[in-house]
Amino acid sequence: MRPGRIGATLQRRVHDWREARQPRTDRLALTQRNLYILPTASGWLFALLLLALLLASINYQLNLGHLLTFSLASAGLVALHATHAALRGLELELVSAEPVFAGERLELQIRLDDRHPARRPWRFGRHGILLRWREPAGTETGTDAVAPRSTGVPEGGSVTVRLERPTPRRGAQTLPPLEIESRFPLGLFRAWAVWRIAREPLVWPAPEPDAPPLPEPLDPGDPGPRRLARPGAEDGESGMRAWRRGDRPSQVLWKQSARSLAGGGTLLVRDPPPRPEPGRELRLEAAQLAGLDDEARLRRLCAWVLEAELQQRRWELVLGALHIGPGSGAAQRRAALDALALWPGTGR
Repeated sequence: MRPGRIGATLQRRVHDWREARQPRTDRLALTQRNLYILPTASGWLFALLLLALLLASINYQLNLGHLLTFSLASAGLVALHATHAALRGLELELVSAEPVFAGERLELQIRLDDRHPARRPWRFGRHGILLRWREPAGTETGTDAVAPRSTGVPEGGSVTVRLERPTPRRGAQTLPPLEIESRFPLGLFRAWAVWRIAREPLVWPAPEPDAPPLPEPLDPGDPGPRRLARPGAEDGESGMRAWRRGDRPSQVLWKQSARSLAGGGTLLVRDPPPRPEPGRELRLEAAQLAGLDDEARLRRLCAWVLEAELQQRRWELVLGALHIGPGSGAAQRRAALDALALWPGTGR
């Protein structure tokens, strides 16, 4: 068997073992089976100090030395139990992970519940709990690195923590493992657990900045879409009319009015384009955007969806065989953005 195939087989078996040992879930209860503990660097130094004290006490037959050594060892054992108990019995749940646009920070709300306070021999809450993302090997986060979050949980209560993730691309985001850690109370031991979240939050395409105007609404029987001309051109009469009583000063086009008054004319005001007739919908279709790659099309369609909703227009989105609408409103906007995020071609 070739070395490359051996490496792939080992990686697959490690992946299968991890999936069986740590299945993906949106709710995790920390128990003896998924909670680990080891000494820290300070813990190993503390153990070395105890060994030196023990050898010196035996060599010089110091009763007080033995008393000090075993007293410190007892404190270490209590710290071992307290560090493990700071996480044991804690339950974590992913509360929400709302979609965002690519390039924005994805915010996740995670609730920590102390559901089993009776299992702990003392009642002073849980302190020094640290949550951090375990980034895959070889990942370069750079300026997008997310700092760990530290929190505490009151005895028998709960707390909600907000964690962030960078979103470099659109699509369903597979979250890296989340590590929960505690070194409370003395820092001699490190207890930790790994949570592999099952939910894959959506990231919508980033809307194209300075996108072209919306396509012109279709007339009944129109063979194809047309484009809206930009109103308010300074070198023509489109979008202007003579001033009438009742017009607001903010509607006056002062530059064009100055030219008109110099020629013996009157004031000119901005004439907004007529609102589309009821029953005429915008058709937002990827096939209209010839010459753009897939990602550029999705970014422009995203900008058009947002603009159509901002103008309170009726619209429909066409992505191949997928049709959304016609209509408007928050539900249709969400369905369209989700479809753009999951359109084939997304990289994960």
